[in-house]
Amino acid sequence: MFELSLALKYLIPKKRSVATALISLVSVTVISLVVWLVLVFLSVTSGIEKNWVSKFTALQAPLRISPTDEYYRSYYYQIDHFAAASNYTVKTIGEKAVSPGDPYAPDKDIELPAFFPKKESINPVQGALRAMDGLCFQDFEIGGALLKLHLQREGRSTWLSQMSFLLSIADKNPRFSTLLLPNTLPLADDTILLPKSYLDSGVALGDTGFLSYTSAPSSQEQRIPIRVAGFYDPGFMSMGNRCVLVPAKITRMIHSAVQTTSPDGTPVNGFFVWGNVSKPELVARFEKAGISKYWKIASYDEYESARDLLAQFRSDRLLFTLVGGIVLLVACCNVISMLILLVNDKKKEIAVLQALGAKKSSVALIFGACGLTVGVLSTMLGTLLAYVTLRNIDTVVSVLSSLQGRTAFNPMFFGQQLPHTLSPDALTFVLIATPVLSLLAGLVPALRATRLQPATVLRSE
Repeated sequence: MFELSLALKYLIPKKRSVATALISLVSVTVISLVVWLVLVFLSVTSGIEKNWVSKFTALQAPLRISPTDEYYRSYYYQIDHFAAASNYTVKTIGEKAVSPGDPYAPDKDIELPAFFPKKESINPVQGALRAMDGLCFQDFEIGGALLKLHLQREGRSTWLSQMSFLLSIADKNPRFSTLLLPNTLPLADDTILLPKSYLDSGVALGDTGFLSYTSAPSSQEQRIPIRVAGFYDPGFMSMGNRCVLVPAKITRMIHSAVQTTSPDGTPVNGFFVWGNVSKPELVARFEKAGISKYWKIASYDEYESARDLLAQFRSDRLLFTLVGGIVLLVACCNVISMLILLVNDKKKEIAVLQALGAKKSSVALIFGACGLTVGVLSTMLGTLLAYVTLRNIDTVVSVLSSLQGRTAFNPMFFGQQLPHTLSPDALTFVLIATPVLSLLAGLVPALRATRLQPATVLRSE
């Protein structure tokens, strides 16, 4: 009996130590896996959003200046209807930028009606050009026409027709070349750039055709000969596969014959602005010039074609972050179980420390530090695993695609490749949240340890 009791006395603590070690290992593993999952998921989501924004702003611009209703009611806009120098036709912003300030000649042109607006002291377009002095900008125009391409392949002749939006080519855009696919031909007055989806329809470089539109006064079909000079990546733009990039000469020709409206409310005329200037700085420039009422300045996240999608991106990222935080909290609760076992296993040692004069705060600090250590170690392991996963994300996608028997991530939405880098925001979130949650989880067993009575524990031992 004595030998049996002696064996039990030493075997039970060993079993407890093994259980504590196993739970510690499980806690570190679970938290590391959660950190890995949160980092990979948030990094991929954030990277997709950044890629989309990069393509979107490369096609358009980070800032857009568009006319307000006040501009269209102004003297300088409406006067073209009454001026022979303007051919009695309203002009686009680009045309006004290179034309004289006031085309109206009182001694030659017809008399203005009594209700005609008074002449402003500042020409809105010329004032905008002066306000943007030193910036990289260019006017843009959007039109609409029927695109008809003549496809001649292997002795067969077919026509491809598509109602299309026409966006003037912004050759001053410093990032425009990043959108173009290889082998793009030199641009000319009759060349156009098509979305890359046209490649799937059999369109090739050099194919010819025409843009068809109806002239408002005569209701006759007008045709503009065109030639395909290349293809570009439209990203996730709402007009996407229907947006054809054309020289400004074409959009102005169509604009002079028929007014174009956009179905989603996107302005059909205005300025794109690139460079290191923010929206508040640009607004301040226009207010100082006294022309702010004629122009609306919008950043890319306010564009009609991007606003809803970017809002959804932000909403999803916030939701995923909250879910990730909750899952991390649940995973860190394993630390409580681990440390409670550790406290029970180390009752004697805790009692000895307290009997020797150790403060309760010092004892609590020891177990709180254990929880923090688990959190830091798990964060490091999870971050390393996430880094390796993102660096080999293409392999992961290939495996998932093979298991599903189809493409795991649609290239139309996710792009040809998923992001390969850790998101700084996701990394910051994990580096802060995981150790803090582990520390908080360790406080529960730490408080339990401080409530042990040394005399009672040592007497029981």
